[in-house]
Amino acid sequence: MTILEVRNLSKVYPNGTQALKSVTFSVEKGEFLAVIGLSGSGKSTLLRCINRLIEPTSGTILFEGQDVTHIKGEELRRYRQKIGMIFQQFNLIGRYSVLHNVLMGSLGSIRTIDSLLGRFPASLRQLALQNLEIVGIADKAHVRADSLSGGQQQRVAIARALMQEPLMLLADEPVASLDPATSHSVMRYLGYINREIGTTIICNLHFLSLVREYATRVIALKEGEVVFEGAPTDITEEWFRHIYGDEAVEVEIQ
Repeated sequence: MTILEVRNLSKVYPNGTQALKSVTFSVEKGEFLAVIGLSGSGKSTLLRCINRLIEPTSGTILFEGQDVTHIKGEELRRYRQKIGMIFQQFNLIGRYSVLHNVLMGSLGSIRTIDSLLGRFPASLRQLALQNLEIVGIADKAHVRADSLSGGQQQRVAIARALMQEPLMLLADEPVASLDPATSHSVMRYLGYINREIGTTIICNLHFLSLVREYATRVIALKEGEVVFEGAPTDITEEWFRHIYGDEAVEVEIQ
């Protein structure tokens, strides 16, 4: 079953930069799709167009068969509740507890004043603890978020995204600021969420070793265009040079 279709998607920024050029691909429910490419190839713009943080210039985005390219207001809010977003920067509130930060992921279902005052219903608190259990840090629920390591903070951000019970997770370079060992730790939890919970994941990544280990399919962007689509194992040395340039050297994350 196709959950997402992107058809001829283009994005031109006001300064004239064309970040995406007629990008077309689809995502099946339950896939772990990796998006690769050099910095500036359009990976982040693609995810931000999909979750409508930025407005596409042209093209179409279909989610579960519905055209969501230019929806607004309540329709856009309902769409975003189905999609979780994980960024390179963790975007936690350091003085708040880990549990409170995770609960902030449920803002769409409670009043803003209640969230500011920490008035979350017991059902949401239970869900937050379950999501912290999924990412392996339930024991940190009541410590300040800024006391955690980078990898632990990213796992909090994943648990926060799971509060929406999303059908699809978008992860924009989720391990770019982490060391190799921690990168694998975070990616393992994303893999678990994909395989065991069945959440569809689209993840921007730099390292092909991570792509090969965790993704089920990959697309590559170069200067805003799709230049490769296939299985991670199909990325040969020739394809690597085509995507990243003749001078590029692949770095393995052990």
